[in-house]
Amino acid sequence: MQAGSSSRPARRVNAAALAIETEIPEDLDERTGTVVVVNDVDAKSAASLLGKVDPFSGLDEVARLAVVQRAGRRVVARGQMVFWQDEPGDTMFVLLDGAVKLVVWSREGELMELVRLAAPAAFGEVAVLDGGPRSASAEAVERSTLLVVTRAELLRLLRSEEQVAEALLRSLGTMVRRTTRQVTELVFLSLQGRVAAKLLELAAQAGPGAERTRRVTQVELATMVGGARQTVNQALRSLEARGYIRTAGRAFEILDRERLQRLAGG
Repeated sequence: MQAGSSSRPARRVNAAALAIETEIPEDLDERTGTVVVVNDVDAKSAASLLGKVDPFSGLDEVARLAVVQRAGRRVVARGQMVFWQDEPGDTMFVLLDGAVKLVVWSREGELMELVRLAAPAAFGEVAVLDGGPRSASAEAVERSTLLVVTRAELLRLLRSEEQVAEALLRSLGTMVRRTTRQVTELVFLSLQGRVAAKLLELAAQAGPGAERTRRVTQVELATMVGGARQTVNQALRSLEARGYIRTAGRAFEILDRERLQRLAGG
């Protein structure tokens, strides 16, 4: 399997950046060189967002506010790592604002993007549940506000709130289905088929019935489908020449959805 050509960043440098990042949402004004406070998501808004994601969606407002008050906060800059693959994990995260991508690295430094999450969303729960290392790395795609939920808090909720356990099972089921689909595509679809499937998925993320994908670079697309940038570029040119898609800046317009779906195995 080919993947993105970027080599894995030095963990020591990014770990230092994580150490510098505090739970106080501050930023450096590059023009004046001063630290400024960033508008944070207030507790009530955070509780409302918490109600839109599993495993917290079944909790009432009082219980959600209690979770928010016991949780920590982190604000991460674009390109900053939230956590690293293979490191211990004793917290899960709720994305209140921004976007995060989950990626895996090979020993050779090749990168593959598993999923990109937009707020509100939860991630990082697997290592918290089984006590194992992180199965993937998480990187902020844009400046993001995170609610940090500890393993102790999640276990407390699992013991006291039956609906949390049910919602967590739903969340884990979704992850298993997504992983199964990705493995199936890698094994049974050609690179062009995987590109077609991903373009349809990106269009769906842009909105119901959307005929244009969200903005994506060819390098990003390559990491999503497990291909080299050059071969992904060739696949895109072929699809465009056949009238299936059209390049629209950093997005792609879907011209023949039916044929793309057929190519994607649908």
